[in-house]
Amino acid sequence: MAFTSLAFLIFVTAVVIVYYLTPDRHKWIVLLLASYGYYLQASAKSFAFILVTTVVTFYGAKYIDREDKAQKAYAKAHKAELSRDERKALKEAANKKKKRILTLVLVIDFGILIVLKYFRYYLEVLGIGLFKGDILIPLGISFYTFQTTAYLIDVYRSKYDADTDLAKFALFVSFFPQIIQGPIARHDQLAKQLYEGHPFRYANLAHGSQLMLWGFFKKLVIADRIGLLVGEVFTDWDQYTGWPVILAALCYSIQLYMDFSGGVDIARGVAQLMGIDMTRNFRRPYFGDSLEEFWHRWHISLSFWTRDYIFFTVALSKPIGNLGKKARKIFGDRIGKMVPVFIGNYLVFLCIGMWQGGELQNVCYGLYNATVICLADILEPYFVKWLKVLHINPSNKAWMAFKMIRTYCIVSFGRIFSNGKSFKASIHMIKSLFIPYTGGFMNAYKEFALTKYDYLVLAVAIFVVFLVSVKQEKLYNAKQAASGGGGGIIEMAGDEEGAGTDAEMREYLDKKSLAVRWGLYILLFTAVLLFGIYGPSYDPAVFIYREF
Repeated sequence: MAFTSLAFLIFVTAVVIVYYLTPDRHKWIVLLLASYGYYLQASAKSFAFILVTTVVTFYGAKYIDREDKAQKAYAKAHKAELSRDERKALKEAANKKKKRILTLVLVIDFGILIVLKYFRYYLEVLGIGLFKGDILIPLGISFYTFQTTAYLIDVYRSKYDADTDLAKFALFVSFFPQIIQGPIARHDQLAKQLYEGHPFRYANLAHGSQLMLWGFFKKLVIADRIGLLVGEVFTDWDQYTGWPVILAALCYSIQLYMDFSGGVDIARGVAQLMGIDMTRNFRRPYFGDSLEEFWHRWHISLSFWTRDYIFFTVALSKPIGNLGKKARKIFGDRIGKMVPVFIGNYLVFLCIGMWQGGELQNVCYGLYNATVICLADILEPYFVKWLKVLHINPSNKAWMAFKMIRTYCIVSFGRIFSNGKSFKASIHMIKSLFIPYTGGFMNAYKEFALTKYDYLVLAVAIFVVFLVSVKQEKLYNAKQAASGGGGGIIEMAGDEEGAGTDAEMREYLDKKSLAVRWGLYILLFTAVLLFGIYGPSYDPAVFIYREF
């Protein structure tokens, strides 16, 4: 039941109706039944895996929470009797128990993910044919694994108490709108919204429908149409050289953004219909003027996950800190201080690359991004000097536009790895970028399976998204300036905690007259109906991130 199918729309309509007809205290049960029903029809054979992850994580977190509270309660009750060393010993003993359970649950959760998603590939690379036939990868396995492990680690760090109701926790893990596309939710941001009942509000239906319609527009009108061109070149990668490869790489960046962000818009829109705000996962990533800022804006929930549970854990660890001290003696203070950051970045982007698969080209994709970001940090002082020598104003609009275009090209080049059919195919396509295409413009144009009508629709649709994105960015920046937001990674922390609900654009549209709002809705709905790619031969189930 794909997000873009009629069956899904009927399913969502039924869920919303039943949700609002149910008493508030029982609404979460409706969501749980809907979520498990959705998962069973989509991935019944792998349903046991999400159940195992749910149960193991729930009881693991509960044990950790109980040990933590018991230790603190005992220390408080016997404060006068215990020496400082005894209190320290009690805490260390409790931490050892907690760490053992944490490690065990992480091994089970990530073990399931690794075996199902990566193990077979690496065995085959080693020439070991242990598995026969296809291995079914559970729907959304990376999303729900990362979400549950984040919850477990947060409980271990005493960020909040463990959940006490297994059924409610099962809803947090399996909430159906996010199971395919995410975002990766934090327990303290989403769980309470799921467990409490939300009364009917017209504004929720209006705002949810807006997001869903916008997601359908990006997915059906743009992503699936431009995918015809991209798919042709990346599938027959050994048949093209020169400009068709360059065009396909540039277009894939558009396709992926429209597909992924469109799917997330639909997911968040469905949740909003019932008054549930899921954190935003994108903030106009192609407006980033560096690769680092691009990643601050792209797949925000994954970026924050890797920051909090990989980067800080590694970069702030004692062994890496000692390595940084040694590096400062060898390379000087500036470069030496960067060494822990570089190590953290490489591990983060290795994780991001392997998020998409264990194949060598995905590993290279992660290492490519880490290398570019690390080189940019090393060379930053020289860039500043060059700007002064060339008399370039860093705040000049033309220069900022150049940096955005440069970043887009850097991102698109890297995605030759992430979308390549194999490592060999990716390397061949990179070499092909520099070999002139000799097949003739019209021959390639016809092979792309796009007509002049398709190119016109794409141009207009992409321009519409661009104009809307510019307006969203202006509204967002104005709101940040009014609230004293500083920009960059600091101000984006608000997105992580649930502030990223696209409130700026909603407030802007809500101020418009009823005629203007409905005129826009009808126009967008008509565009999806007339220009969307669907029909008897179209498979709407293929979201790029569907099995991540």
